[in-house]
Amino acid sequence: MTVPGPIRWDRDDDGVVTLTFDDPSRPANSMNTAWGAPLRAAADRLVAERDGLRGVILASAKDTFFDDDDLEPFRAAGPGQAQEIFNRAQDLKARLRTLETLGVPVVAAVNGTALGGGFELALAAHHRIVVDAGGAVLGLPAAGVGLLPGAGGLVRCVRMFGVIAATQTLLFGGPRFTPGQALDLGLVDELVEEADTLPDAARAWIDANPRARQPWDAPGHAIPGGTPSGGELASRLPTLPAILRRTHGGAPDPAPRAILAAAVEGAQVDFQTACDIESRYFTELATGQVSTNMITSSLQRRAVRAAGPGPFTARIADAVRDEALAMLAEGVAPASVAQAAGQAGFQAGFVVGLPAGLPPSPPAPVAAPAPPGHARGRVPVEDLTERLLFAGSLAAIRAVDDAMVRTVPEANVGSLQGAGFPPWTGGVLQYVNGYGPARFVARARELSHRHGPRFEPPASLAALAGRGEEYL
Repeated sequence: MTVPGPIRWDRDDDGVVTLTFDDPSRPANSMNTAWGAPLRAAADRLVAERDGLRGVILASAKDTFFDDDDLEPFRAAGPGQAQEIFNRAQDLKARLRTLETLGVPVVAAVNGTALGGGFELALAAHHRIVVDAGGAVLGLPAAGVGLLPGAGGLVRCVRMFGVIAATQTLLFGGPRFTPGQALDLGLVDELVEEADTLPDAARAWIDANPRARQPWDAPGHAIPGGTPSGGELASRLPTLPAILRRTHGGAPDPAPRAILAAAVEGAQVDFQTACDIESRYFTELATGQVSTNMITSSLQRRAVRAAGPGPFTARIADAVRDEALAMLAEGVAPASVAQAAGQAGFQAGFVVGLPAGLPPSPPAPVAAPAPPGHARGRVPVEDLTERLLFAGSLAAIRAVDDAMVRTVPEANVGSLQGAGFPPWTGGVLQYVNGYGPARFVARARELSHRHGPRFEPPASLAALAGRGEEYL
C-alpha cells in the first residue's frame, strides 16, 4: 500500500512514522480538496501497519507547516453544492479522527505558520511542538471569511477550552496568534528555537508518552465550563446572544451566530455527533452569499493593489455619512440611525455626528417624516440600513465611471480597507453582485422615488444589469 501525492511516508527502525506534507504544486502547503485522497491513503496505511507502530510525527517539507486555506473552491459555492461540501468536510474529519484514535502518540511538528485546516490537522495530534520563528502565526481564521472551522477544529477547541473561551477567544473574528501567545493559551504544548530540533523533540515526547490519547477520549472527561445542562455555561447561556450582539453588532454576518450555535449544540452530545453538527453549520455558511462576498474580497486582497485613502474612498465614506445626516434632518432619532449603521456593519462612531458606542438592539420600527407625496408612516431600521449601503455603493459606481479606480478588486478592497465599508459585503461592488444587479437597480429606483435622485442608478449599472452581468 502506498501513499500518493503530496504526503511522504518515512518509518524508522523504532516504528515511528513521519508523514511529511509537501504540495509540489505550491510554494506553501495550503489545505484544499487535493489533500483528500492522500490523507485517506495515509490514514488507511497507518491502520494497516498499526502493529509495531510506536508513534506518528506530522511534519512539513515547506518553510512553514500550512498556510491559510485555499478558498477558491468556496467562492462560488451555493446550495447546489451543499451535499458535496458536507461530504468533503465529513471525510476530512474522519481522517483526522483516525489519526487521534490510532492508539499510539501523534505529534505535530509545526515548523512555522499553521492556519485554517492545517492547524485543525495539528489539533488532531496529541501534542503540538512549534518553532518559535519570527513572523509565524497560528489559528483558525475561518470566521474572517464568513466560515467556521470545518475539519473538527471547532469541536476540539470546545472540548479543550469550553464553549465560552473557545468561541470568544479562539473562533470569533478568526484571530491569529504568535507561537508564544498560542503556548500561553494552551493551543500548543511546547516551543523550540530551531526547526532542526523538531524531530528529536517529537520523538522524545513519543518515548515519554506511549499511551497518549486525547483528553476527550479519556473516561470522565468534562468540557471546561460545563455544558448547557450544568456548570458555568448553563448559568451564562441566556446572556450569550446579547454578548454576541454587543460584540458583533447586528450586521448580517452569520458566522459568529453559527459558531456559537455549533459550539453550544456540540457541547451537549458525543464527539462524532458534535462533528456532524459542525459540518452542517459549515455547509450552511459555505453555500451562503455572505461567505461568497467575504471570500471574494479576501482573494482579491491577496491578488491585486487596493485603492488607499484618497478621492475614491473619501467619496464612499462621504456618501454614507451624508445619507446618515439626511436621516437626522428628516427627524430620525440619532439612536435609530446609529442602530441602522451598526446593523449594516459599520463600526460604531463611523458616521459623523452620531453617538458612538450605543448598544445594538433588535430591529424595531422608527418614526420618520414622510417623503414628499407619501403618507407619514413608520420606517423599519432595515430600510435605514439599506439606504446607507446603497449610498456607498452608488457613490463607488459613479467613481468607477469617473475612472477613479482601475479594477473591480481595487474598488472592493479599497472600500473595505480605506472607506470602512462593512466586511460582510465583500466590498462596494461585490455588495451589488450579491444583491443581484437587476434587483439592486430596481431597489435603487424605488429609493430614488422616495428619497431623491441621489439614489438613481447610474446608466452603466443599468446597462450591466440589463445584460445579466456582474462586476468582475
